[in-house]
Amino acid sequence: MQLHFALDFDGTISLVDTTDLLLATFADGSWQEIEEEWCAGRIGSRECMSRQVALLEASRAAMLAALADVKLDPHFAAFVTRAWLCGATVSVVSDGFDLAIIHLLHANGIDLPVTSNRLVETANGRWQAAFSNRGEQCPSGTCKCAAVPANRRVVLVGDGRSDFCLARRADFVLAKGALAAFCAAEGIPHRAISGFADALAFLDPFRARRHAAPSRLMFEDIHA
Repeated sequence: MQLHFALDFDGTISLVDTTDLLLATFADGSWQEIEEEWCAGRIGSRECMSRQVALLEASRAAMLAALADVKLDPHFAAFVTRAWLCGATVSVVSDGFDLAIIHLLHANGIDLPVTSNRLVETANGRWQAAFSNRGEQCPSGTCKCAAVPANRRVVLVGDGRSDFCLARRADFVLAKGALAAFCAAEGIPHRAISGFADALAFLDPFRARRHAAPSRLMFEDIHA
């Protein structure tokens, strides 16, 4: 079965959490109290983000300007290109927001399918969160499990709590930070990585075989 890479955005593709950056810049400090409720498990991420986004007060132009200095992992574009050349499919699955994700991908010349939450401008510089990819039984804004193709073997590349559910269902996980610790504790098949340089190395076994005989990248090629 062909391989699909599902990539988290904040903290994985981007080197900072873009939602936190926008909140720290354009919301009052009570957003951090809401964050603490989420971290303590008292509310789900969808409720957390709904309440936090309601605190934002800024124009679209101001928010895009605040994102201007955000850097993506320097090996991310190379990873996407190599995965494509190997015949894999790639998408971004994020519990962050489209305004930041799509803007930063396009600013770096990258076009990928994106499943995420949406920021909707209302009036007078105010915003609300929209969750068109929510799941009925999922407390997250975006149900990552529902966002990946059913007819592919899935490798998740992620870093944090929003990835925990999909990590249990994926065929393999390339895990940074808290996600690596979670996978180790839960016995989930994974490889700990520090960034996309390590994810590139994950594809090396198939790259060697591809020079001998062209084929599509299969899960068994790199998981053997």
